[in-house]
This record gives sequence, C-alpha cells and structure tokens, in this order.
Amino acid sequence: MTNQSETKICQNCRAEFIIEPDDFNFYEKIKVPPPTFCPECRMQRRLSWRNDFVFYNRQCDLCQRKIISIYSPDNPQVIYCNTCWWSDKWDPKKYARDFDFSKFFFEQFAEFRQKVPALALVNDNGTGSVNSEYTQNVQYSKNCYMCMVAWKLENCMYFSYGADVKDAMDSMGIFSPSQGIYENMYSGKCFNSRYAYNSFALVNCSFCYDCYSCQYCFQCSGLRSKKYCVKNKQYGKEEYEKIIAGYKLDTFSGTERALREFEDFLLSQPHKFAHLHNCVNCLGTNLIDSKNAKYVFHTRRSENSKYMENGDTEKDSYDLSVGGELSECYEGLTPDHSNRALFANYVWKSVDALYSDFCMSSQNLFGCVGLKFGEYSIFNKQYSKEEYFKLKEKIIEHMKQAGEWGEFFPMQFSPFAYNESMAQISSSLTKEEALAKGLRWQDNIQKTRGKTTFLEIPESIFDVQDSILNEILECILCRRNYKIVPDELTFYRKWKIPIPRKCFFCRLARRFKLRGPSKLWHRKCMCEKNHLHHEGKCPNEFETNYAPERPEIVYCEKCYQQEVY
Repeated sequence: MTNQSETKICQNCRAEFIIEPDDFNFYEKIKVPPPTFCPECRMQRRLSWRNDFVFYNRQCDLCQRKIISIYSPDNPQVIYCNTCWWSDKWDPKKYARDFDFSKFFFEQFAEFRQKVPALALVNDNGTGSVNSEYTQNVQYSKNCYMCMVAWKLENCMYFSYGADVKDAMDSMGIFSPSQGIYENMYSGKCFNSRYAYNSFALVNCSFCYDCYSCQYCFQCSGLRSKKYCVKNKQYGKEEYEKIIAGYKLDTFSGTERALREFEDFLLSQPHKFAHLHNCVNCLGTNLIDSKNAKYVFHTRRSENSKYMENGDTEKDSYDLSVGGELSECYEGLTPDHSNRALFANYVWKSVDALYSDFCMSSQNLFGCVGLKFGEYSIFNKQYSKEEYFKLKEKIIEHMKQAGEWGEFFPMQFSPFAYNESMAQISSSLTKEEALAKGLRWQDNIQKTRGKTTFLEIPESIFDVQDSILNEILECILCRRNYKIVPDELTFYRKWKIPIPRKCFFCRLARRFKLRGPSKLWHRKCMCEKNHLHHEGKCPNEFETNYAPERPEIVYCEKCYQQEVY
C-alpha cells in the first residue's frame, strides 16, 4: 500500500500531475504501472481512437451494399455492414496470427486491426436494437436515427449521451425516463420540455436552467416546485398563457427570440459550480447517484472511480471514455458489461480482456480484434490455458522493454485522422499541429454543399407541407446541406416545433460548447451578497468545469442554495 502522493511529469505535455495514494492502490490492484501521461493527455490519446460524429458513404467489403460508415472511403480498414458483421458469414479466428517478438506490440496490433473487419457503424441493430441502423455506439434501442453514444432509446433522433428516453430530439445527457423533449441537456424525468438544462421533473416547460418539479415555466432559473412563472416571476394561469402565446413558439423567429432572451437572462443568474445530483464525495459535474467519484463527468451511478466521462453504472475503474455496467476497467473506450477490460476499445460482456478491440462475450484475451465468445486468445489465436498465460507474460515483458506496457494505444496508430476523432472536440488541433505530432489529417470530410433546393422555409411548423421531405435545405451557419426525414417532421408537428435552420452538426457543436469540457478549474465563489456564512464576498473555493474566462456567475453550493426559489 502506498501512503504518499507523488508528483509526476507528463511524458507528453511535460505538465506536472499528482498520483494519490488511492491511485497507486488501484494500479497495484489491477497490476499495471502508474501512468506516464497526465489525465488530460490520457483522455486525448483515448479519444483519438474514437469517431462518433463524422460519417462517410462507403460499401460493405463483404456484401458490397452501399452503407454509412465512420471510416472514410480512403481508409484501408476493412469494414462490414452490421448485417454481415454480426452474421456467421465470416470467422474472426481465421485472421489469427503469431506474435512477432522482433516487432513492437503497438505496431503489430495496428496492422492486425486493419485486416480484421470492423463494424461500419458501432451498434447492435438487428440483434439488440430494432430499426436503428443509422446510429453510432447505440445499443438496446428502437426506431432511432442519428443517435450517438446511448442505449435504451425509443423514437429518438439526433440524440447523444444518455439512456431510458422516448420521443426525444436534439438532446444530450439524458439519463432518466423522459418523453417529448427537444434541445434538453443533462436533465431527466421531463415531459414536453424544450431547452431545459440541468433540470428534473418538468412538465410543459421551456427555456429552464436548474429547475426541479416545475410545470408551465418559461425562461426560468433555479426554481423549485413552481408553476406559471416567466423569468422567475409568478403569474396567474391566464396571464402566463397570454405571455407564451405572444412568443409564437411554433415559429422560428419566436423560438430564436425566446432563446436569445433566455441566454441573456441566464447571464444575470447565478450558476451552481457543479451539478451533483444525489452524490457523495464526488468531484466533477453532471453526476447522478454516484459515490467517491473524482474527476468524473456526465455520468450516472459511478462508484470508487476516477477520470471518467459519459458513463452509466461504473465501479472501481479509472480513465474511461464512455462505458456502462462495468467494474475494474482502466484506460478504455466503451468496455460495456465487462470486468477487467484494460486498454480496450469496444469490448462488451467480457472478462480479463487486455489491449483488445471489438470483442464480445469473451474472456482472457490479449491483443484480439473482432472475437465473439473467444477465450485464451492472443491476436485471435487460441491457446491452452497454460500456454496463454505463459505467452501473455512474455509479451508483457517485451512491451515493458519497449515502454509500451501500461500505455493506451498511441494516437499515431489510430484508425481515424485526428480531425475525425472525438479528440478534436476536447483537444482541438490545427492541421499543422496534428501533422507535426505525426498524426493523420483528413482533408476530405464528406459534406454536401451547393445542392440546395429550398431556401424559404415557412416560419411556422403549421405552414410546413409534406413536400419539404423532398427538398434539400441549407444550414445558415456552415452552408452544409441537410434534409428533413418523415419521423422528424412528425415530431416537429406533434410538439409544435419549427423546422431548424441549422444542420445537425452545428446544433451538436452548440451543445458541446454549452456543456463545457471534462476538465476542472480551481475558482472562488463569485457571490458578494450577505448570507449566513459570509458578509460581502464569499470566501469559499471549489473545483468547477466553468473556465475562468466564461461569462457565467458561478456560486458555491451554500450561496447557490440561498438563491434558489
């Protein structure tokens, strides 16, 4: 057991970072060396191996069907459509090879991975999901389109990061049953709500921040169990309805006016330094039902974990980007329903899987790709139990000599160009910076422009005709072309929402900017009012993901609780 903290120098960015005694205990427990990269560089390295939002037209390399893929047409990675990949038409064990001790492990693995067929889009459509072909990293869902990093959805479109949601559009981070929501973020148990941020149990509310158990509230912040409020001011039912009717929220201009006013209103209202809902001893934000979770973001039910983001039900784990129903995992991407998945990417329902990719329902794997129901395998080659453990230890020693053991796959070997990966969102680089680091850059990200057939979109959703389904629209920000699909139009009509003037990618970029990074800054409370615990400026300090240069007024927990209604 280690009893002292140690300050390390990141081998990537040269910044100092601290490894605490509990961290050393965790590394000893799972038998890996302490990290040589700081937490931010570890996250950047992981996310460079992940693409959730850049899509291309390609062909399945098995059935030749035209499909959508996260791999570009010029990417040498072999890809199969979901129907082929989940079928018995191919056998990943046929790609088995011996480990070559004359080469580095990472070099061999990158070449090996490229040969083994990968899922064009990572989802379980046709097995666990139904009618959800055009989704990325989605499981156990029904009737979903362009949803990313989610599970247990139904009738959702343009949704990212969440679970247990029905009839939702353009929302992010919803982890509890909700229905009829639009442009909601990190909220839950909401019905017929739009532009609700960090709010719970809302009914018929619009443009709300940190509101709980409210009905018929509009442009409000910090309310509790209120009804018929506008900008936190109480109204009667008739007067409230008259105000709302005046905005004409079925129109694009009316919704834009309401959104601008709401954004201005929020800048005058205090923001809570972190959103920790039913949490004990936690550090991060957008956490629900968690305990002893430090530097954890946008996650539900995390326990005894650290340096995590976008997860659900994670225990005794470190350094994961997306994952659910897991324990004792480290440095990975989506090790769902797994135990001791270390340095793994998309390893599901597996135990003791190390340095493996796209493996399902397996155990005791090392350096494997695409295996289903595999065991005691290295580079997809199966061994006896005794042979496996002997060779595994020999490879680990080989990796130690090369400085590879205990490190996640290097960015240089990522199957994606840097600007295709999720790392570009959290750690943006220019093309020149990426190339200088030895990373690939994609100059031909597919975007359709110049095909516009329809510019005069009706102001009100009530005036939109079915013929819009045959038109090509143009984003008012990036000029990318986009289309409205039938289920999307049905949703807008049902919930009286105007047709968006921005493409999905620009709408998504706005939400990423609004939620802030998975990073904390040490700041002081900005409250200067007189409260029970202070007069004048509050002395409290905290860790928050609101960067110092952001315009929001940020309060500590005590001051914020004095301000909620």
